[in-house]
Amino acid sequence: MVSILQGAVKHFPTDAKRLAKKMPSAHGLQLLYNAVQRLSGTRRIDTGLAQVLELLCTHSQWQAAIAWITRPHEKPQFQCAWHETQHGIQALEACFRNGAFSHQDTIPFLVMQQESAVFAATIPQSNHNEANNVVRKLGLHSALGIPLPGRDHVLGVIELLSTDTNEPDASTIALLQTLGSDIGLFLEARQLEGQLQEKNKKLLQTQRIARLASWEIDLLNLKLYGSPDAARVMGLSVDALPSNLHELLALIPQEDHDIFNSLLAGAQQRAHPFVTVEHRLCSPGGIRYLMVRAEGRFDHGGKPVRITGTMQDITEQKLANIYATQSEQRWEAAFRNSPVPSIITELDSGLCLDANDEMCRLLRLELNEVVGKTTTELMIWPASEPRATFIEEVKKQGSVRQKEFRAMVDGAEHYLLINMERIEFNDHDALYGQWVDITPVKKLEEKLRLTAAAVEHAADALVLIDRQGDIVAVNPAFSTITGYATEQALGKWFLGLLHKPTGRHDKHFFKNAVDTLEDHNQWKGEVWTQRANGNIFPALLTLGAIRSPETNKITHYVGVFSDISRQKEYEDRLRQLALHDELTGLANRTLLIERGNRALLQAERHDGMVAVLFIDLNRFKSVNDAHGHAVGDALLQQVADRLVLCVRASDTVARVGGDEFVILLTDLSQDDDAYQVADKVHLAMVQPFRVEGVDIDVGASVGVARYPHDGVDMTMLLKFADEGLYQAKRAAGRRD
Repeated sequence: MVSILQGAVKHFPTDAKRLAKKMPSAHGLQLLYNAVQRLSGTRRIDTGLAQVLELLCTHSQWQAAIAWITRPHEKPQFQCAWHETQHGIQALEACFRNGAFSHQDTIPFLVMQQESAVFAATIPQSNHNEANNVVRKLGLHSALGIPLPGRDHVLGVIELLSTDTNEPDASTIALLQTLGSDIGLFLEARQLEGQLQEKNKKLLQTQRIARLASWEIDLLNLKLYGSPDAARVMGLSVDALPSNLHELLALIPQEDHDIFNSLLAGAQQRAHPFVTVEHRLCSPGGIRYLMVRAEGRFDHGGKPVRITGTMQDITEQKLANIYATQSEQRWEAAFRNSPVPSIITELDSGLCLDANDEMCRLLRLELNEVVGKTTTELMIWPASEPRATFIEEVKKQGSVRQKEFRAMVDGAEHYLLINMERIEFNDHDALYGQWVDITPVKKLEEKLRLTAAAVEHAADALVLIDRQGDIVAVNPAFSTITGYATEQALGKWFLGLLHKPTGRHDKHFFKNAVDTLEDHNQWKGEVWTQRANGNIFPALLTLGAIRSPETNKITHYVGVFSDISRQKEYEDRLRQLALHDELTGLANRTLLIERGNRALLQAERHDGMVAVLFIDLNRFKSVNDAHGHAVGDALLQQVADRLVLCVRASDTVARVGGDEFVILLTDLSQDDDAYQVADKVHLAMVQPFRVEGVDIDVGASVGVARYPHDGVDMTMLLKFADEGLYQAKRAAGRRD
């Protein structure tokens, strides 16, 4: 990295159009071809660059070359060097590999700053840059820096050194700039390739953790394709994976064929080609349960051509449900040995059907003395409490929690907290009840009463969630906002009930929220929420972590959210007003520029054509002067309506001034499409306008600009179209 004196360099700005028009010589073309061949033939960037440096020096006037890789706001990184002698290569590498340089007057730094080629006819001796002295000892006196440009910044610099101090001719500079652009494209492609490989690696890792695999069915030949994790998810060896639909159906139990066929049929419905089902699969290790999601893909004619999707091994979850059923068999033992006095009674009569040992001990009776008597007879139900009302509440809600009574137990008055759950017991419609003595905590409960009342009457929805994410309690506002009754929500997975069904948040969104709760005890953000009736609305959600005072571990979460639909609608309305003309409803200049930039980006990527039509009404000032501004405004509204009819729905019509309009045409197929639209505009404008009973003739002048012929950005295209409009007006002898 040689230093040069201030003002002792010459810059060669890169002119893309000039380079495109100037055809290199046969020798130059061969040099470009050979360079590209060497780059594409190597996997390592430094190896490819070293071969290009050797090629440049052995087929041109340069005796040495150095390659640098650059990044924004960082100093250039040395890659490789070449000299016609091995001693020279070693000297250059020893000088630059130590990285002991940061001078802003060096060739690579100047190339990065100017983003153009830089030539220094003289490399002076230097007391602060040893590189100059090393280069001069090799007999090298001049240096040329060539940028290797990317889309956003210079990706690298090639520094060419020569014994000749004469400035390279223009054709040599142009050839090297072209080569630099080609190398820049290669470097950028390699960077993007590395990023893509890293993303694919992370995706496969995520799928492996989630026991997830992707698959695809070609509907033309029923061939089946799966991702590398498909064998693990299905419990098969790679060799045993089904290769077509028939082989897959052979692995699915006959009873589940209708389920799988419904997935195939649903994915081929173009109106809503998204289907999720669960079915079983026979694998060597036993039955597996899979959750399969599918999405149909269609050709241009709307015919389904393939189905893609994912499959997830949910065997553990399914087996857990089976084990839950088995746990009911253990309920009897739990009931008998529960330390809480418990009793089972008929729902309507209150007749005791069974009681556990603790209840018998509380009543000081044997089990046979308890069974067959009512709770009133056993004196555990106060005579002052109408049992019929209580039973109606149980029938309506399915259970009653924390029902408080005062009753005489063992000769003393106690506060009892009763939990009742409606159950089926030996073919009886029954109540399972627990009698808990809450006398010691009565005073504490009174303190909590006011807090509970505040929660019950809060306008925002409140929800208490356990460590596993299941809903423990909700307030009435929760049901009002979501439409879910308390019994529908309790025990449900909070995210699965309200947020995941919207399909608008990926798993990373919720993972970030949980991580924030773990680290900071609170998370707040906007989420999409689904009501019980399926309607989706935006909500502002705040989650807080509740920690155990003993272990400091999170035991529960509390959530507070509110419906912010009206706020969002107001914001959307403000956004609409900010991007559209108030008088005509057309796009304004801001929206025009935004859509234009997006269209130009697409056109650049896909080699498309875009056009801008600048339209100015003739004699509009005369209309205002003769009929007033109200008529002028009404005329502008009619003009806007006609202009919209002249273009496609994918095009944009904007009002950018008093009587000035711009049409943005995208995805043009032919060069003269823009002029055909301009003719339609002319014809539409020469037709008289009927405004408030008055016939008005105005006409219009149109200027046309096409991408990429007349400009490569919206500023250039609008300026060119405006100039075309001015020329059209001047040709017609108009100034208004």
